[in-house]
Amino acid sequence: MDSHIDKKYMKIGEAAAIIGVAPSTLRFWEKNFPQVKPMKNKKGDRFYTQKDLDLLKEIHYLSHSKGLKLSSVSKNVKRNEDGITPKAKLVKELREFREKLIKLKEQLE
Repeated sequence: MDSHIDKKYMKIGEAAAIIGVAPSTLRFWEKNFPQVKPMKNKKGDRFYTQKDLDLLKEIHYLSHSKGLKLSSVSKNVKRNEDGITPKAKLVKELREFREKLIKLKEQLE
């Protein structure tokens, strides 16, 4: 299981690695998407929560996998500013997770 799941906050390098982009990309997205608001300490180090990661994953998916321009990505993300994914997406993810759990259970038996 991924070790980042148990962490409450992640530094920019960890978050970038999880998303699959460079840290500079996360800083760029922070400037272009007002919804991306990582916590910062006095030194200016960024710390990302799981909610931040979910939003960043959505931005990455829309811009890279779907090939949308940032202006279109911004419109899609703005409709979902509270960070809650649409119900259909959540149901799909839960079904996939359930299938993984069933496979793991079968392997253990």
